[in-house]
Amino acid sequence: MSDEMKLESADGLLLQQMASLRDIIDNNSDWIWEVDAQGRYVFSSNKCIEFLGVPPEKVLGKTPFDFMPPDEARRVGEQFAAIVERRAPFGGLLNRNIRPDGTEVILETSGVPLFDDEGNFRGYRGIDRNLTSLDQAPGQRLFQLETIYSNAPVGLCFIDLQMRYVTVNDAMATIIGLQPYEAIGRKVGVFLPGLSPLLNNALELAQRNETTPDREFSVPGKNQVFFVRIKAAYDGQNQLNGLSVAMTDITSLKRMERALRESQEHYRNMVELNPQIPWTADPRGMLNDVSSRFQRITGMTRQDILADKWIQSMHVEDRRAAVQTWEQCLKTGAPLDIEVRFCHVDRGWNWMRIRAAASYASDGSIQRWYGTAEDVHERKLLELKLVKANRRLEIQARTDSLTKLPNRREFKKVLSHEYMRAKRNRTPLTVVMIDIDYFKHFNDHYGHLSGDACLRLVARTLRKSLKRSTDVVTRFGGEEFAAILPDTDLKGAWIVAQHIMESIESLGIKHSFSEFNRVTISQGIATYMPDQDPGIEDQSDIVSAADEALYLSKNNGRNQINAMPVSVRFNQL
Repeated sequence: MSDEMKLESADGLLLQQMASLRDIIDNNSDWIWEVDAQGRYVFSSNKCIEFLGVPPEKVLGKTPFDFMPPDEARRVGEQFAAIVERRAPFGGLLNRNIRPDGTEVILETSGVPLFDDEGNFRGYRGIDRNLTSLDQAPGQRLFQLETIYSNAPVGLCFIDLQMRYVTVNDAMATIIGLQPYEAIGRKVGVFLPGLSPLLNNALELAQRNETTPDREFSVPGKNQVFFVRIKAAYDGQNQLNGLSVAMTDITSLKRMERALRESQEHYRNMVELNPQIPWTADPRGMLNDVSSRFQRITGMTRQDILADKWIQSMHVEDRRAAVQTWEQCLKTGAPLDIEVRFCHVDRGWNWMRIRAAASYASDGSIQRWYGTAEDVHERKLLELKLVKANRRLEIQARTDSLTKLPNRREFKKVLSHEYMRAKRNRTPLTVVMIDIDYFKHFNDHYGHLSGDACLRLVARTLRKSLKRSTDVVTRFGGEEFAAILPDTDLKGAWIVAQHIMESIESLGIKHSFSEFNRVTISQGIATYMPDQDPGIEDQSDIVSAADEALYLSKNNGRNQINAMPVSVRFNQL
């Protein structure tokens, strides 16, 4: 049987006992009541309906004198005030009461004083008997009371000052293992030796007019636990003459408490060993429970966490988005799943994954949120490293490692984008192909390191020569470069190319194996005009035209610029 089934069984047994007691009270021939220190009813059995003609809810909050004629209320009130002053039990107090229908009822009232654990007087508990049409002999009434006393499910007994049983009901007889008549006159310590110290202490307290606190008592050898209530009893002269004892078997309740503690301890251990930290929140999102591990991580007190100050321990860059997401989840009931940084007492900012799901009531409303907080710091750091590594790889994949210019792959991507934009917006697009003159001779004579340095210097100069952010220069391959000039017609392209050539010449890089004695470049220009070139369907035609113009510059003696119209070709990039 599971812990939950055991708890349900124990709860059911307790409810049955409570229902049985309530049934005994409500079906008793007498009216059972309780008043507070001011004489106001705080409990009433249903018998008041028969006696006073009103239900219990009409009795609670009123005093006994509210149901009496004025003169009777004054007379009985004076007697009751004297009794209360002595804090004494009383019995046989006759009083007349008026029902709502005007009929009169005569009641006999008896009661005992009640005190709290600190000995403060808190009222009376008693019974009323209806003597209006009494047709039963006193002996018969006493028999009825004894029947109730004997059949009560609680162990009841009266013990005299010599610690001997005077009366014992059936339940108490079962506890001590005797028949009721066998226990009369015998010492309590013979059967329940552990109870004797409690009774002696109760007598000492009673002699000092102090109340005995309720205790728990275990019967040796029977594995039973009882709730024990001991009250001092006084005679008509207010002299102590014994103790009334009530013992309620709470063994099943204690087992239930032990099982609950074990279940809680089991759950606590599971929680502490689980990498996920559980928490709960009310429908408004206010935390009402969280594992102590979250306190250790953040260094915050439980009070601060439940007061919503945990939000302040979140990184300022994550806070606003996290709160907005949480508020949206509270409105819609959607699950929460966010990753934020909390201030860790030992490690500084620590990544945690916060998840939650709503629990719904039968009417469809959210009654609680169940969530977890998981330390994902190491994983998050690895993810961030991976993102950075991927970014580096992406940059490397589209960047020439020597010149740091975009490579041929990036050239194709940018050209494709600009070609589609030019075609859509009907704007010109120019490609300029650039080649370093006699670079193979430069490399062979000055060496590859010098050749690499020359390429880097030329690349940097080309980048600086393009003034617009939309202009792009790339390394096309070897000593060849390509520039993409969006929104640039042939006239504008020629100006840019001329500026590039002058910038390279101004470097004055010595080249003894060039007829110009310095590093120079040759350029080829091709300009795509969507309105004039409607038959162009592939951007490679632009590159092919620029490439032909470049070779024309090289064949005509190098260190010059030429342009070639764009037409449909079969060459591909």
